[in-house]
Amino acid sequence: MKYLLFFLISYNLCVCQGKSLDEAYRNSYASKIAMELNCNNAKSFAYKDIINDNVFLFLKSGEAPIVFYGDAIFEKNYNVIFIEQGCIGSNCTKEYNQVIFDYLLKQYGKKWIKLIRKDTIGFKDWKKQL
Repeated sequence: MKYLLFFLISYNLCVCQGKSLDEAYRNSYASKIAMELNCNNAKSFAYKDIINDNVFLFLKSGEAPIVFYGDAIFEKNYNVIFIEQGCIGSNCTKEYNQVIFDYLLKQYGKKWIKLIRKDTIGFKDWKKQL
């Protein structure tokens, strides 16, 4: 039941942006991350998703996905979609996300840093480099 609720909430959040989660994910390079072993390819995937205006950020909050009220606002304001990977996940999502963090910094300055979910994969390490 909780997974159904998560799916419905996630789906509605993405539809509000004008594209469904399924459509956006299918048309992205982020969908290839789960099977990717070469993390340099993950970086390349992130650049391609930026060019295609189909940007994702990967989360890993455990077996029970968490959706916060501010997630939809962040997604809309910064044109990204959060993807929850549960307790499993790819080894290369950190590299993908770090390219996206650099992109957000370049596009929006530092204001998004205080608003992003702190459980976004690789964020703490990326922020230390600022």
